[in-house]
Amino acid sequence: MTAIETAAAPARRLEWQQAEVREIVVETFRVKSLLLRVASWQGHLPGQHVDIRLTAEDGYQAQRSYSIASPPEDELLALTVERVEKGEVSPYLVGELRVGDRFELRGPIGGYFVWTVAAGGPLCLIAGGSGIAPLMAMLRHRYRQKAHSPGLVYCTRREVWRM
Repeated sequence: MTAIETAAAPARRLEWQQAEVREIVVETFRVKSLLLRVASWQGHLPGQHVDIRLTAEDGYQAQRSYSIASPPEDELLALTVERVEKGEVSPYLVGELRVGDRFELRGPIGGYFVWTVAAGGPLCLIAGGSGIAPLMAMLRHRYRQKAHSPGLVYCTRREVWRM
C-alpha cells in the first residue's frame, strides 16, 4: 500500500508518537523547516496537518497544529514553522530545537483541504504567509508525480509572487 493509500484509509484513533529532528533548514530569519523521522508514520495526504506536543521538565504541556510541507513520497516529514513573537511553541521550535531532539506528534489530521495527482484537473493555489506550507506539500507531490505545473499566487508582507 502506498503512503497516499494508507493516509486515505478509514479514520483511526490518533496516538502520540515520538518525532526526531533529523535536519533543520533555515528558510528565512523567522522561518525554519523541521525534517522529522517518525518511526511508525502511516503516511499523509498533501494538505494535512499534525499536532505537536511539547512537555516541559515540570510537566507543563503545550500543543499546536502545524501543516505538513512534505509530499507523501518523502521519507522525512517536513513541518515549516514561522516564529510568532510572544508565542508559546514556535519560538522554541525555531530558536531552540536542535538535530537529534525529540517531541511528540500525532496525525495526520484533516481531509477537507487535500489534493493528490489522482484528483486531476488544473490546479491554482493561492496562499499568504505561513499558509504556504500545505500548498508546498501539494506542489512537491505534483512534481514527484511528474504532473503539469500548477498556478501559484503567494503573498507575503512585502511582495506578491506568481508562478
